[in-house]
Amino acid sequence: MADEEIDATEGNEPTLDLDLLSDDEDEEEEDEHELAEVDDDTPEYDEALPAEDQLMDFSYAAIKIIRCDFLGEFGAAEKCLIDGDALVAKALSESHLDWSAGGQSLPIVHTFEKILHDLSIRGANFSLFFFKSYSCLWRRLPPSAHAMREIIIQHLLIVNKLQQIQSKPPAVELYLLEGAWWGNKQDWNDMIDHASPAYIMTDFGWNGIKDPTVLAITRGFVHFVHGSHHQVVTLADFEVEGSRTMSNNMQPPRLPSSREKISKALARLLAKQSEALNAAATSDQDIGTIDIVEKSLRESVAIAALKVAAKREVCGDKTKDMIAMFCLTLAFCKFASLKERALSFSTEMIEKWRSDCGDWGNHANTLFDALFRVVSCSLEDFQSSNQILDAVTKDSDNRLADIIDGRLFHALLARTMAEGDLKLSTDVGSFGQKLIDLIYPGGQIQCGKFTAAVSEQAAKASRELIDAMIEAKAARSRVCTNTLLPLEGKHLVKAVQGDLANVMSDLENKNFDHSKHVLGKFRDRRYKDVEPLGDEPDPYTYRTSEEEIVIKKVNKWNNAARQAQLSARFSSGYIDSLLLGTPLKRQVIAQPLTNEEFERRKTTAKERLVKDEEMERRLEKSGKDSADKTESSKPGKEKKEKKGGKGQQASGKAEAIKAEAEKKRLEKVEANKRANLDHVIKHAPKDLKTDNEALLKHLEELRACAQQCINDSAPAIAIEAEMTALGHVLEAIKRDKKEDLLVKRHVKNAFVIIQRILVTCRGNVTGDKADDLAEAATCLGFTDLANAIEEIGKGDSEGAGGAKDKKDKKDKKDKKDKKD
Repeated sequence: MADEEIDATEGNEPTLDLDLLSDDEDEEEEDEHELAEVDDDTPEYDEALPAEDQLMDFSYAAIKIIRCDFLGEFGAAEKCLIDGDALVAKALSESHLDWSAGGQSLPIVHTFEKILHDLSIRGANFSLFFFKSYSCLWRRLPPSAHAMREIIIQHLLIVNKLQQIQSKPPAVELYLLEGAWWGNKQDWNDMIDHASPAYIMTDFGWNGIKDPTVLAITRGFVHFVHGSHHQVVTLADFEVEGSRTMSNNMQPPRLPSSREKISKALARLLAKQSEALNAAATSDQDIGTIDIVEKSLRESVAIAALKVAAKREVCGDKTKDMIAMFCLTLAFCKFASLKERALSFSTEMIEKWRSDCGDWGNHANTLFDALFRVVSCSLEDFQSSNQILDAVTKDSDNRLADIIDGRLFHALLARTMAEGDLKLSTDVGSFGQKLIDLIYPGGQIQCGKFTAAVSEQAAKASRELIDAMIEAKAARSRVCTNTLLPLEGKHLVKAVQGDLANVMSDLENKNFDHSKHVLGKFRDRRYKDVEPLGDEPDPYTYRTSEEEIVIKKVNKWNNAARQAQLSARFSSGYIDSLLLGTPLKRQVIAQPLTNEEFERRKTTAKERLVKDEEMERRLEKSGKDSADKTESSKPGKEKKEKKGGKGQQASGKAEAIKAEAEKKRLEKVEANKRANLDHVIKHAPKDLKTDNEALLKHLEELRACAQQCINDSAPAIAIEAEMTALGHVLEAIKRDKKEDLLVKRHVKNAFVIIQRILVTCRGNVTGDKADDLAEAATCLGFTDLANAIEEIGKGDSEGAGGAKDKKDKKDKKDKKDKKD
């Protein structure tokens, strides 16, 4: 598994040959250019600034981050690729892992697999990939991190080999890429062509890593993925909320100018870090041929690594004792259960023991560092890895993931130092002695005994550690007795209410989730700078005694979240104004309606609609008659106006120019709004026809698009958006026809959409649109409303047919005057 070296002197320095500008005829790029023009907010490119700082500035300005349920947004069936190196870094950074005693490999592998299991049981379709060239980055990290990465990769290969032996499909599809994304990308391109992923899960800088070079390179990988026109979902922000899988979606920069700046800065970064990327692996850590011991992969790799440590005498005069203790640890791992190996001691306890026992603690750390280096280098090697895979059978012990248990090692070391001679069971003692004889043949060392002398101070510190471990285990298993607080003086009430105040205070300090798109979810209790409305209770006021505790209002949540809440309230008020006839005002989200109340509101709305139509028809007729009489009573006025001079003719030309300019402006506005509507329809949720939440989200997007069209004088596009939303609701009614509650909600949504069309786009309810709208109202059971819509369509069509141009209208008017 040798890294591919890059020689900068021969013109092979790291380059980014992928065109991040995408200036070919790419359909998505054309769609973006058809939208309204947006200014580039990214800073200007400056060669004088460090490439890392430039990339961070460009990222903050150009990359949009959205919190979402990515399996719901992209679709669980869609293929995704998971960056295995980023996932290993996430597993290593988990807070529940203990590294104070050398670390444990089994909990880390379990954490890694737990994330994959959470995705798998929720239907995710994913594959893992590792860059072999990332070894140059892992070697910059502690040896334990590098070794855990290689152990996880080898563990995955062993599991897939077992599946193959049993004639089963692989447990996980695994890609080990020979090349690098900054150099030879042939393997990467082949994987992309084969998998065709909808998105890639990685991190914008590995989680928990502080090395600046590693962070810069791994952040650059996100820009590389964006340049390949793929979405990025972060692993560091991955959380499971019931059936939802939440994380942050980092969307690629949309503007070509932003992508050009990022491309230049990324190329400069790779050239700067070429020395780190070309770093070759040290070959003196190789353990050579691995001999299979007791048909166990764990013992085979461990014994081979211990032989290298014994040859180099990494712990000086205590090397033999340390290696013998590690062999005893392997014997306990073979025969003891996980529950028996669950030892209770804290980081402070092990640190105190290490400081009091002299150099024994330092020698233990030295041994583990040497083992980590040898194991990582050996598992990287192609021949050693194949030797391990060839030894995998149904009968072999394949638990390579459990090769390191630092906590058990330190517990046995302290016990031996405290007692001097361990009393071991026959199985554990014989197996441990067998492993020791493989390293030091001839019975040089006895299992459970030290060859080096242990000082009295070290023995005392070890006894204190053992006593503390026993006490911690007893405290953990001790049954807690229930205690009652006295009621005198209302201490119980004070304790409960005081704790409640603390809980609510902690709730205030949590971050607001900006991914809530459903109207009802915008009403979040964490808004404290917006006063409660109506008779809504104030959840931040409590009465604990005679005094009233009021948690102070703060103003640290961003303006976008508050605007979203206010927008939701205004939208709720608008819906209620359509159903109740009340003016638009701020109010709380509407409560669920009963069937009787809904029928009453529907009947009232239909009656009001008919009355409004009749009043408008009468007003229009009376206004037209009065205008005819006024013009007919002054026949000389028209002639007088026709006798105007040049000034009047110039005024007519100016009006024509203005009219032509206004016409072009409206055409441009309609074209832009048409592009916006097509963009909303094109990016509709994929589970629109199966998930009601996705349907509500898309309906809200279409409503917002229609409202924007109305504001910009494009009602023709607005009615198309509303009709599209109405079509989705009608399809939902057909789909959920067996669910009475859902059907009633869909009917209500459809009724609101029809009312909105008649209020905002009434002048465009003509022809086929009027017929479709009337047919929809009839299907919903609103026959009177359908008849009224037909009348509106007939009246508007007659008006439109008689207004082709001013001259024809004038001629018809003259004929009517003569006839009268």
